[in-house]
Amino acid sequence: MKNISTKYIAVFSFFILGLTSCDSALEVDLPSNQLSSETVYSSDATTDAAVNGIYNSMVTGFYYNQIHSVLGQTSDELILRSGLTNPYTSNELVETDGSMSSMWTELYKTIYNANNVIEGITKSTTLTPAKTKRWIAEAKFLRAYCFFYLTNIWGEVPLVLTTDIDISALLPQSSQEVIYAQILKDLTEASQDLPANYDNYDNERIRATKGASEALLARVNLYLGRWNEAANHATAVINETGTYGMITDLSATNSPFISDNSEAILQIPYFNVNYTYEGSSVFVNANTATFLLRNGNSLFEADDARKINWTRNVTSTQGSLAGVAPTKYKNRFTDSPIERSTVLRLAELYLIRAEARVKSNNITGAQQDINTIRNRALLDNTTLTDSNQLLELIALERQRELFAENGHRWLDLKRTGKINETLSVLTGKIWTATDALYPIPETAIRSNPFLKQNSGY
Repeated sequence: MKNISTKYIAVFSFFILGLTSCDSALEVDLPSNQLSSETVYSSDATTDAAVNGIYNSMVTGFYYNQIHSVLGQTSDELILRSGLTNPYTSNELVETDGSMSSMWTELYKTIYNANNVIEGITKSTTLTPAKTKRWIAEAKFLRAYCFFYLTNIWGEVPLVLTTDIDISALLPQSSQEVIYAQILKDLTEASQDLPANYDNYDNERIRATKGASEALLARVNLYLGRWNEAANHATAVINETGTYGMITDLSATNSPFISDNSEAILQIPYFNVNYTYEGSSVFVNANTATFLLRNGNSLFEADDARKINWTRNVTSTQGSLAGVAPTKYKNRFTDSPIERSTVLRLAELYLIRAEARVKSNNITGAQQDINTIRNRALLDNTTLTDSNQLLELIALERQRELFAENGHRWLDLKRTGKINETLSVLTGKIWTATDALYPIPETAIRSNPFLKQNSGY
C-alpha cells in the first residue's frame, strides 16, 4: 500500500486570528526559503501536495484527538476512568482552557490552508485545468467541514474566506444562518467537481469525493431540519452500491475503521504510520483505557455486535473505575490491521435518512434504514410504528453506532433540543443552559476586539 502522507510531507502556514501567517513549505526540489505561493501553485505536483496538506493539518491538529474526547466528555458519553472530574466532564469550561484554544486555532488553520489553496489555484495559469476544479472542490469541502464544527461548537464565529490578514484578523462573528449558507454553498459547488470514486487517489479513501460532499450535505440538511434534502443526499451515497456498502460480520480485522473498507467515505492517515491516534493514545484497546462510556453496558441490548467488537470491559486497578471502554480502533503502535481516522462512513447516512424519513412520515422507509443498522449489530428488526418512539430509537441507535466518534453525541443533544434535560440530571455535571456553547478562547478575543464572548463566560 502506498502511503500518501509519506509521499507528500508538508509544513503549512498556521492561521490564528490576530497573528500574521507564514509561507508554506513543501517537500519539493526547492529550498523552503525560496518557496512562494507562485512557486507552490506553478506545477500539478506541488499543488496536489498542497491540497493533501490540508488533510494532514486536520489529523495532526484538531481532528485527531479533541473533537472525539472533549465533545464526548461534555456530553453524557465519556467519563475519565480515573474517576476524577475535569472542566469537560463537569461542564465548567473557561475561556483560558487550552483545548478550547487548540480546537479553535486548528480549525481556523485548516480553513486558512483551504483558502490558500483556492486563492493560489485561482491565480495560477500553469496548472492542468481538469485537475484545478477537483482541487478547489476538495478545499471547499474541507473548509465547509471545519465551519460545520466551528458553528456547532461555538455558535456565531468569524466567516473567514480569505488569507488576507488585514481582512480576516478583525472580522466580526457571523450568524449561524450565514455560516450555514456558506457551508451549503461550498458543499454544493464541491459536489459538482469532486470525483465520483477513488481512482484519482489510487483507490485509497483518504481524500474527498462526491460521496463525501453528499454525505456532509445530508448531515447539514438534517441539522437544518430540511428533511427531504437530507434524505435525498443520503440516498445519493447509499445508492452507490458499487462503491459503498455496510461492513458485516464485525471483527477486529473487519470493521469500518480498517483502511479503505467499503463503509468508509472519508478517512485520514495519521502521519506515516498504520495506526491512529484514537487507537494508540485516546481510546486504547487495553486495560489502561483513558475513558469509559458513562452509560456502559446499559447502552446496549444483549448480544449487540457493537458492544462485543467495539468496547472492552476493564477492571478497577489502583483506584481507577471499572466499566466499559470504547475500543473501536484496535491498532496500538503496530502495523496490522491498518487503521485510519474515520471522518465519514455509511452507517451515519442510514441513520440520517431514517430520521429524515420519520420526519417526512415515511415510516416504512425509516424502519428499513433502522433495521440496516440493527441487523448489522445482530439485533432484531424494529416493530415500532409510532413516530416519537422511532425517533427515540434512532437517537439510541446513533448513541450505539457513533459513540466516541467525531463528537456526534454532543451535537445530537444540541440539535434535538435534549441537552438541558439530559445533562442537568447527571452526577458530576454542573450544568447551565449556556454551557451548550463553548467559550470563545481568550487569545482570540484579545486579538480581535470585534469578537463577543458567548453568554455564561
